Amino acid sequence: MRLAITYLILIIIILSDIAMAQQVTDVVFSGKFRIKERILRNEIDMKTGCQFSEKQWALDQKRLASLAIFSEVLSDTVSTPGGIAVYYNLKEVWTLIPRLDIGGEIDNIDIDIGLSDKDFLGLYLEPGFLYTRFKSRDSYRAWLSSPRAFGTRNSVSVSFARTHTHEPADIRGEVYRYSYDVRRTSISCAAGKRFSERLLCVIGLSFQNERYRIEPYAAAPRTLPDSLRQKKIRPSGRVTLGRVYYDNFFFDGRALTAGGDLIALDWEGYKPKYWLFYLEARNYIDIKTAWNICNRVFFGTSRTNDILPPYAITGLSNVRGAEDRIRRGGSVYFANSEIRLKAYQDKWFHGQLVVFVDVGDAWEGELNLKEIVDESYLTGGFGVRLGHRRFYGAIGRVDFAYNTNNSAWTIYISAGQFF
Repeated sequence: MRLAITYLILIIIILSDIAMAQQVTDVVFSGKFRIKERILRNEIDMKTGCQFSEKQWALDQKRLASLAIFSEVLSDTVSTPGGIAVYYNLKEVWTLIPRLDIGGEIDNIDIDIGLSDKDFLGLYLEPGFLYTRFKSRDSYRAWLSSPRAFGTRNSVSVSFARTHTHEPADIRGEVYRYSYDVRRTSISCAAGKRFSERLLCVIGLSFQNERYRIEPYAAAPRTLPDSLRQKKIRPSGRVTLGRVYYDNFFFDGRALTAGGDLIALDWEGYKPKYWLFYLEARNYIDIKTAWNICNRVFFGTSRTNDILPPYAITGLSNVRGAEDRIRRGGSVYFANSEIRLKAYQDKWFHGQLVVFVDVGDAWEGELNLKEIVDESYLTGGFGVRLGHRRFYGAIGRVDFAYNTNNSAWTIYISAGQFF
């Protein structure tokens, strides 16, 4: 009997030691960084006193890297008498990032240029300013976002924009192409909450004051007014399932986002009268740390009373090589596929070689698959990416896109990945 009790006591002691050995006794951050340590501690789930998990440890490192302010995230563990201590060594890069987007044909260049900061005052605040030059018209936008407001799972943002744009449109039912001179002032705010690793919800509200004036035309339009002024208050929301992570070279993960705007209500029927809805899916696969297979699919539809349909095909954001903002509609689809190869890396720079294929179309009215397939843009091409390791995430991009619809080449230059 005494022998059995002794064995039982020994087993309890051994199991207790094993359990203690798997506890996290300390989490230490070191290195050179401005971001407040409390923000870093909020970012990780494996804290002091938690059970140590290799899977959670790897996920915490991904989360820290996805803050996009460190040149590298190094981590190690050390056995202690009470369990395991986790050490992180972080090196924050220069977070004031130039923003640049240049695209178009030689005689028709569109430019976006500005600055944004990823870690203003060490509080992970993101102020930014962007100037746009499109068809000889000037616009600007300023914003301030706090992706980690009130803890790691909450975000808030505000933005202000004054835009002056030339909006061409190829409207079905009209013989000619028409263009509008559009002036728009908008104020927007949004708040988001991450309920879990793979569930993010965001709600927003925007006020817009718009003025449309048709450009000189050869023949009077049949369905379009000469001018219009309108004001809008638009609530919006989106839900994202999944999460995408990013390191120095590649994206990894997948996400599906559903979102939309409520433009107006039918008060008699208590249902949406004018609205906008979209679905976006992204999938990134990292293969042997040398290849990144990147895919994006987008579908949007709407019912609005706007002069111009809300969706447009543009080479700056959805189909490279397409005529910029000519093809418009109340509905749109586009898909992008890229293969990115890690081609170069040294102490200061890293580079990629890229091949891509884009396809997409915008249309008005009911869905007609045959017409959409026949009229879709189909483009492809190649490009290079070059980044400085001290400007994390500010990848220099040069793409050469070939449009199979009109056999034309277009060059794009930007300070970020296409998607």
